[in-house]
Amino acid sequence: MPRYYIDIRSHFGINEDPNGIDVPDVAAARSEALKVVQTLLRSWAAMPPDYSNEIVIEIVGEDLRPVMIIPCADIELMKR
Repeated sequence: MPRYYIDIRSHFGINEDPNGIDVPDVAAARSEALKVVQTLLRSWAAMPPDYSNEIVIEIVGEDLRPVMIIPCADIELMKR
């Protein structure tokens, strides 16, 4: 099973996932990333829009290349 890493990029820097997760495909990795984001949304709510709009979730493959980038703005739309 492939390993994917869920990194968070923002104005403040990069929070890299050191362990990754083993899931069958990118769609499953995206689903896991969105679960992680749900816990972070509460703390992001207090951030100024200029900062929160710069936050992206980056799903990185085993070769350490990004396979999907999810902007915070898209995440905000998903929770509505």
